[in-house]
Amino acid sequence: IGHLVELCLPGEMDKKRGKWSFTNLPIIPDYFELKPIEKTQARFNLIKRLLKRSDVDEVINACDAGREGELIFHYLLKLAGNKKPTRRLWLQSMTAEAIRDGFAALRAGAEMTPLADAAVCRSESDWLVGINGTRAMTAFNSKGGGFQLTPVGRVQTPTLAILALIGTFGISLIVITMSS
Repeated sequence: IGHLVELCLPGEMDKKRGKWSFTNLPIIPDYFELKPIEKTQARFNLIKRLLKRSDVDEVINACDAGREGELIFHYLLKLAGNKKPTRRLWLQSMTAEAIRDGFAALRAGAEMTPLADAAVCRSESDWLVGINGTRAMTAFNSKGGGFQLTPVGRVQTPTLAILALIGTFGISLIVITMSS
């Protein structure tokens, strides 16, 4: 079902950081706190209970192969407080043969540390850019009164700039899709 855990917002870590003003910027926490995502909290709680069972002696990461799968697994185990050893099921295909081969060649969890570190780095940098940029631009755009939410993000901001250029210069954008 995807992500079960997310980074806390500034106000959840430190109440004074919850205020949207220039005086509270930049927001750079000493460490990033995690919390269960509200709509998937029941699933998180279930997995946490299963991890604590005495008859579970290792955990196999069967999340999607790639950086985002590593992030989902890493954050889940970190917030759950898991100390049990892990191994990685790396699948590029969901055929029965590929799944059997994957279980026959499980990787050591430590082998995936660089990919998990890259995922955490991207997640935390997205948080820093998004929180600080959004709050700075919102404070700037709201200084005349009211609250003018101005979202900023690593992917969102350049995409909006491209769309603004397209609109400003009347550039035609043609998207071609091909069926397989």
